[in-house]
Formats: sequence, C-alpha cells, structure tokens
Amino acid sequence: MESVGSDHHTMTSANTGVTGITGMTGGPGREEAASVNLHELAKGWKAAIARATDPATRHEAQIKNDRGNLPLHSAASFRAPLEVSEALLEAYPEAASMTNNYGNLALHFTAWKKGPLDVERLLLRVFPEGAAQKNNHGNLPLHYAAHYNAPLEVVEALYNAYPEGAYQKNNDSNTPLDLAIADGASPNVVSLLQGKSVPPTDDEMFEGARGKCERMEKELQRGMESHDLIQEELESVLGLLMDVRDGHPHALYSAGIDPTGVADLDSLLEQVHKAGDAERRANSVGRSSAPALPDESQIGGSPFTLHGHGPPMDDGEEDLQAVEDALIPPDDEVEVALSKVVGLDHVKNQVRGLRRTIELERLRPRDGGVKGVNGNVAVVADRILPRHLSIIGNPGSGKTYVSRILAPLLFRIGAVPTPNFVEVGRDELVDRKSESRTIQKTQRMLEKASGGVLFVDEAYTLLPSVARPRGRDHGAAALKEIARSLPSSSPLVILAGYPGDLQRVMVSNIGFRGNFLLKVELPDPTPAEVSRIFLMKLGRKGLVPGEGLSVGYLADLIESHTDEDWRAERNGRVAELLLQAVRGEVKRRVAGGETDSRGSIMGYKPLSPLSQKGPVTPPEEVVVTVEDVQNAVMNGL
Repeated sequence: MESVGSDHHTMTSANTGVTGITGMTGGPGREEAASVNLHELAKGWKAAIARATDPATRHEAQIKNDRGNLPLHSAASFRAPLEVSEALLEAYPEAASMTNNYGNLALHFTAWKKGPLDVERLLLRVFPEGAAQKNNHGNLPLHYAAHYNAPLEVVEALYNAYPEGAYQKNNDSNTPLDLAIADGASPNVVSLLQGKSVPPTDDEMFEGARGKCERMEKELQRGMESHDLIQEELESVLGLLMDVRDGHPHALYSAGIDPTGVADLDSLLEQVHKAGDAERRANSVGRSSAPALPDESQIGGSPFTLHGHGPPMDDGEEDLQAVEDALIPPDDEVEVALSKVVGLDHVKNQVRGLRRTIELERLRPRDGGVKGVNGNVAVVADRILPRHLSIIGNPGSGKTYVSRILAPLLFRIGAVPTPNFVEVGRDELVDRKSESRTIQKTQRMLEKASGGVLFVDEAYTLLPSVARPRGRDHGAAALKEIARSLPSSSPLVILAGYPGDLQRVMVSNIGFRGNFLLKVELPDPTPAEVSRIFLMKLGRKGLVPGEGLSVGYLADLIESHTDEDWRAERNGRVAELLLQAVRGEVKRRVAGGETDSRGSIMGYKPLSPLSQKGPVTPPEEVVVTVEDVQNAVMNGL
C-alpha cells in the first residue's frame, strides 16, 4: 500500500485479477502548511484535544489542507481515539459531512483504516447519510471496509446503516460483496454482505451461555421457593382436617373421607387421594346427563384452562389440588363445574353471586317462574335485576372462552331454564339487502336461543359505520330487535367486545342502557398465563416439553424478549405465535439430523389391517428443548 497522502493508487487482488479500490487518495499529506497546526496535532491526539477546545484556536477545525482534508479527516486516517474526534466535532459539527478534494468523508478514512469502531459509530450518529455517500470514484465507506478486511463490527455498523450498499457498484463495477470475496474477507463478513445471518462470536456465545445459566439458577430458586410454599399450604390444610377428625370425626364423611382410617398426616393424605379418585369417577359417570363445559378445542387462545388439560403439576401441587377437590361437595354440580376451571376467580365469584341472588328470589312468593328441564326455576317475570351480561377485554383475553363456559353454568344455577346456547356475530344477524330481512334474521336467532343464552360476539360491529354504504348498514335494526327482547330475559343475552367499543353500545338510546348490570372485565393475561397456554397447546400437538421448559422459565423469556405493547395487542395469541415458531424450529432441528428429539416430527401413519404383519408401535415422543424455544423467540414471533 502506498502512503496515506499519495495522489493515486489502484489495488488489484492477487490471483483474481479483480480490480479493487481506486481513488483512495487525498489522505493527509506528510507536510502541512505551518499555519494549520491542528492537522499535525490531530495525529498526536492529546495536543489536538487541547487546541480544538481552546476558544482561541478551535477555528482551525474548519481549515482544510491542500488536499481538502479537515483535521477530522486526519484524525480518522491516523486512527485517533474517540476523544479527539469528539473534540473536533464539538468545534466544527459540520466536519462529519464535509468531503475532501476526492469526495472522501472522514467516515471513508475510518472504514479504510478499520476503525476505531467507536469513532465510526460517532460519525454515523452525527451524519448517518455518510454511509450512503460515494466519493469521486464511486466508493462507499462500505467498499473500503470490505476491501481492506476491516473487522466484522466495522463492516456491520456500515451495513446496518445502509444495507443496500452491499450491492452498490463503484466506478470499476465492483460491489462491496465482490471486493470482500475477491480479497479474502472473513466468512462472517461475506455472510453479512449476502444478507445471511452471521454466526455469533465467541463473546456472544459466552454471554448467551452465561445468561442461560443465570436463568436456570433463577428458575431453580423459584421452583424451590414455590415448592416450599405449596408444602406449607398443604400441611396447613391437612392440619385443619386433623383438627376436624379430633373434634368432629363424623364430619369427614361428608368429604368422602373415612375417619377410622386416619391415624396421622400420611394416612389422611392417602384418604384424601382415595376420596378425590372416587369423586372423579362419579363425576365422569354423571357428566353425560348434564351440559358439558367446552373442551380445549373450543377455547382457542384463552389464558385459562380446565383441570386435566394444563401443564403437569409437581407432587406438592397435586396433593394440594387433591385436598381442594375433596372438600368440594360432590352433589353440588355448580361448584364441581367451577372447580374444573383454573383461573377466572372473579368470574367464578360473579357466578356464585348471581346464584345466591336467584336462591334468595326463590324464597319470595311470586308468580311468573318458568320451570326448566333440569327442575330449576328461572324467574322471568317480576325479576329484581336484569341478568344480561357484558364481557369486555382486549384482543386475546379470552372473551369468547368465558362466554362459552358461562352458558352451561348459567343453566345449572337456574339463571336460564334451558341449556340452549347460540353464538352469533354480525353475519348471523344482518342481511345486507334490507332492514326487514335483518329483523327477521335476528328474530330467528332469538327464537333459536329462547329460554337459554344468546352470545353476541363483537356487538359493536352492529353500530352504524361510515365505512359501510348508506342504505345497506342494517346493524342498528338487529340491535333494536335484541333490545326489545331484553325485558323478558328470554334469551339471556351476553355481549362481548373491546371496552371502548362495547361502551358505545351500552350508552346508545336503543334500549340496552340499564339492562346490563352484570359486567365481566377480563384482564390481559400475564406472561406466566401465556406460558401455560403455550404448554397446553404444545401437549395438544403431541409435543413434550423438555427439561427446564417450565412456566417460570417461559414467562421470563417472553417478558424479557418481547415488547409489552406488542404483547398487549395479542395477549393469549402470543402462545399461538410461539407454538408456530417452535414447531418450525423443531422441524429444522429434526430434519438436520439432531437426536435431541425422541422421535420423528412427522405424523405416524399405521399400516392397514391387511398389510400389517407385526405389532404396530406408537410413535416416540418429540421433545421440545429450551434451545428450540430460545431460537423461536430470538428469531422473532
């Protein structure tokens, strides 16, 4: 390489014949005019800082030499530390955007001399357009960084500032990618300029491994603390039952526990397990005669689940759950049904409150009761309070799930006389052709749900909208028809929607105001609840969570690597996005021949009965590892 101050040089890569950088000239000369001392001082660093910050001499930062170089060019060319460039830019901020006689910015010199990286970042921050600026020979700063084998970090900063620069040609028709390949740049630099992912550096791998160890330590600590808490609660409940055995042993029979078989805490726990098993068998037999709660396939993205479908519990949680199950009256269908739902405590309490209200109403002599198919009386006429419900929540918070699970419970507590449940949206209520047809269509839905529950999802879509053509927006007619049915409470109406939008329906003057005194507000699911959804969906897809893939670990991962506003827009749907990304990671891992998984990701297809010659073995489990989930999150959901 010729001297920095040479007027012209041409780089030709050995053994390739590819012409490299032309015109990297105009570097600072070896001899500068005596009156411009700052150019030479910029090479000496410390003196340059003093002169650039001195009010009497700081104007020299604006003086060019015979090649058009400012002191900032000289500092960049001689790899002066960050403090020098900061002082020169403080004295003359426009210097970052000034070119010399050959069209070179200070950024060109930094790329040519391979840094320092912090100086390069400073110049990009002050004048980001510099990454896309060519000199007189058509070279971007990225051309120089690629040609002179600058470190990956230097190339990466320029590439990130102007990714299109990787394919920009100079006057010799060479792109930075051409020069990097021809001049033997590192594979990581070539991959970067090709737009491919760059393998992590040793430092990044070390930081990643250290971070994983720290997260695992936190998870282990959290698990130990959780286990201790569960054990304390279990011992407290068992101690209470032992007090009952000592004072009123016969009372244990009501919970299915034989007091004669209880001698100590261990035997009591064994009796509790037996009582729980007996209750579950009884419930499974009697469940066919009552309307069933919706299963997981109907739930969608709800942040809640039914017992038996959720993530596996540890021994302490199972024991505590067994105690709680045993204390539920086996002949109380409503409490048994509520016990099958995890979470939604505020919804359960509202159901219990409505139940108590109905029971008090039954104690009063009144006419107008309607006998239901289950023998319960749902008071229709002369009711004290309307029982219609509004369910509000953000997207993905479980509004549809709550509505579906409330329908059979409302029948069981006697709020409605029949188990009818009809779910409708705008399409099921509105006829685009005429208002009269809309009224008829709505009336048919009301008749279909008569005596039961009509669930109107996203009810605000029935309000008039400027986005729909005039004369064809008949949603208001459907709302008015529903409003006419509200006083009779047949059917009981559940409206669901976003808080602000549903409020527009409630305050309208078409008859909803005052008829919806019960309001269920659904909070956004927490990262821990989203993690539970994900683990449930994982199980339904036949995938098995690997070691360390717990609710706590997933919650930390989701919270630390996703934006809170982004989560708030999706809520429970984050679990579905994560599931899709994880399945892709597992497929790639298995296709690549790794053996972390205990089976194939492809579905198992058994032989036909005629061609089957030996016993068919079921497919082995496919394990989802912590690394699969980490890669899915890091690559973006």
